Amino acid sequence: MGKTLKISIVLLFSGLALSFANTHLSILIVCLSIVPLFVLLNESSKRRSASMGFLFGLGIGLGLFFWMIKGINHYTGNGFLYGIFVYLISSVFLGFYFALVSFITRGIYIKNIKSSRLLFLNKLCVAAAWTVLESCLAFALESFPLHYFRIGFPFVTNVYFVQLSSIGGLALLSFLTVLINLFLAEFYIQKKKLYLIYSLSILTLMFVIGSICYYSYSPVLAGKSFKVAIVSDNTNPETKWNSENGNAFANKYFQLCKDATDLQPDFIIWPETALPWTYTPDDDLLKEIIRISNTQNITHVIGINNESKVDKALYNSVFYIDKRNKVNGIYSKQILLKGIEEPLGKILVPFLSQEGFVLSRGKNQKPIQTHFGKAGNLICNEVVSENCGLEQVKNGANFLFNFSNDGWFKDNYISDLHFYYARLQAVENRKDIAVANNCGINAIISSSGSIISEKKDTSSTLVFGSIQPNNNLSLFTKFPFLFNILLILFILFYLTYLKPKTIRTDTNEKF
Repeated sequence: MGKTLKISIVLLFSGLALSFANTHLSILIVCLSIVPLFVLLNESSKRRSASMGFLFGLGIGLGLFFWMIKGINHYTGNGFLYGIFVYLISSVFLGFYFALVSFITRGIYIKNIKSSRLLFLNKLCVAAAWTVLESCLAFALESFPLHYFRIGFPFVTNVYFVQLSSIGGLALLSFLTVLINLFLAEFYIQKKKLYLIYSLSILTLMFVIGSICYYSYSPVLAGKSFKVAIVSDNTNPETKWNSENGNAFANKYFQLCKDATDLQPDFIIWPETALPWTYTPDDDLLKEIIRISNTQNITHVIGINNESKVDKALYNSVFYIDKRNKVNGIYSKQILLKGIEEPLGKILVPFLSQEGFVLSRGKNQKPIQTHFGKAGNLICNEVVSENCGLEQVKNGANFLFNFSNDGWFKDNYISDLHFYYARLQAVENRKDIAVANNCGINAIISSSGSIISEKKDTSSTLVFGSIQPNNNLSLFTKFPFLFNILLILFILFYLTYLKPKTIRTDTNEKF
């Protein structure tokens, strides 16, 4: 086997390992999976660095998007070949992205630095560049959440590590993840235990700081707590309501409502598009749901499409409806899925259950005022967007509700990622969050990141617990771009001042 082929196989498997770390949320693997790329980049020319990065990124895509081959055919009815086409295009896209990242990395890299201090600064700059580029990619893919990829995300699964996101967001976790991989690569290259100590020290410091943040955090209360009952019928979204199954579906909803009402909650929260049609005030099913619970002062928060009377635009919305069947608030989804909910150019490939209609973006959406404070709302993929959650909180949200439908993704890793992005939102913005998810994980997560209640069933689901409104604003919420700005300033300072100085410095200098 030739050397070039061996290198190609190593890079592809390295990318596959990183995709596995993100789909299976493995902290250990994500701390090791980029090491082979950095080792090989250290030995490569600038010209070869791009091709190495492409193979690495292609490996990530081949692992990350494999579900699309079967899934897209199943979800859209567009055929097996269409699924393969989207799978390959998505994988190649990540290949080109990491080709760019690797080319930039090789330009920053300085070989044979004997000074540990100068090497440390060089690696800081590389990790900073990876993080800034990843943040740019995340912004560009805001409407393409199925292609969303953040290197540091597996750390969100640990309640202590995730605390760092309240300081610098997910970017801080990605930065530290890349830095750990860089020092492990240097340990492999130079065989110096110092760099292994660096990597272990970063992990230890992350855990210690996270633990301090977790145990020292105290919410600034904004009124009394309230009770929520999260209900989900977990109906396969392929199943359409009709004259044959309508009564069975309705009875299932009524029983869920009765069971939730017996718990005497203040809110009953339903998933995204719980009623898969357009809202009308005379909807018989909705009226019966309200009637069942109207012996108590319960507000139903329920996903229903909403049609504007003015321009006939259709919105993916959530309605706040009181016991008198009065609508007290409507939130409409702002970040639509490109190519599925709104056209990508002229292309629209909706899910089978959506009949090909085009949705419109909600505008100037702010938190909904309730008796217990302001409720911030995140529909489906909006929970993945850091900007969407922090904007709700900046506009006064005291707690968050997340509404989703993971019926299309219940058999793959996306459902778990959806849940942990909700946890990320809770910690980043220091707000309790209730998650209502059809065929997904329904949960209540506190602003500290602790999971108060969590359940995923194949049958009907009911989750019950308390939400505590607060007025906290984390450092990340106040200054969401601060960490990336600091990284950019460091990159500029390093490239214009420190790097030229490093090249001229005596290589025998010690840290």
